[in-house]
Amino acid sequence: MLIIAWETTSACNLACSYCRAEATATPSEHELSTAEALDFIDQVVPLNPMIILSGGEPLLRPDIFQLAGYAVSKGLRVSLATNGTLLNSVSADKIAASGISRVSISLDGVMQETHDACRGKGSFARALMGIESLSGKVDFQINFTVSRRNESEVLSAFDLAENLGAKALHIFFLVPTGRGRDEDLISVEKQEQLLRMIDQESDCRPLEVHVTCAPQYARIARPREGRRRSGGCLAGSGFVFVSRSGEVFPCGYLPLAAGNIRKKNFIEIWTTSPLLSALRERKLKGKCGDCSFLRTCGGCRARAYAETGDVLGEDPFCNLEVV
Repeated sequence: MLIIAWETTSACNLACSYCRAEATATPSEHELSTAEALDFIDQVVPLNPMIILSGGEPLLRPDIFQLAGYAVSKGLRVSLATNGTLLNSVSADKIAASGISRVSISLDGVMQETHDACRGKGSFARALMGIESLSGKVDFQINFTVSRRNESEVLSAFDLAENLGAKALHIFFLVPTGRGRDEDLISVEKQEQLLRMIDQESDCRPLEVHVTCAPQYARIARPREGRRRSGGCLAGSGFVFVSRSGEVFPCGYLPLAAGNIRKKNFIEIWTTSPLLSALRERKLKGKCGDCSFLRTCGGCRARAYAETGDVLGEDPFCNLEVV
């Protein structure tokens, strides 16, 4: 299934230290109008994708439930990605009524101090209150982005997600774009260690566990009956990112546009873009091109581009020796 992450707005009530979108307190003047957004949904219906409504903070977009309900009425699966601080009983009821099937809430630590240091004072407590308001109404998952600040809390994130009643724990590995900085990154060795720990922990947890932005997990994770494969770079193949102004990117961390839905139909961009075609062909360079895990992993294309200037270059965040 194609996954489309849609940055519905740049507006956000928080100012997180590593925000990819470099979100601001007010919306961008170039954001898609309601009419343009509804037309975009119509464009993608033939592909039957899953749409993730994100931001910024999507709950700050006034028509967000209209867009969600319209997409659901067209037979699409819709998720909502939020920081959780604006969730309450009223918004939870609206989420459920719109047909949104899952809400993801971002937590950057299992302790208030860790989370608030990134997202602002009081944001952890407000997010937990928001999560409580979803109970019994909508399924939710916890999104946990690993950085140098919270690398010691990854294991505890499993406990927190379970205790909160989450259906899933999605673990992201920081890509330094937007406000993210290289100094926030964990080491390559630490990433490898954490990926192996995550794989082991997944065996004894009822949670759906998914790893993002660490495609090396695909060579580490052992096959499990009833669980979808996790890991591997999906940029431009099973995943695309649509910006608030309609630009289509292979992912939110790879700043190369394949086109703009204001100028060209999404399906035309999806099927004819040279950039997306190249990512699907995976004629990679360096050790990624020589690696036996080329198809299952493929290396992070965003990190490869940031390091080499070549979207098909080798991923610098891999310590696998290729001979």
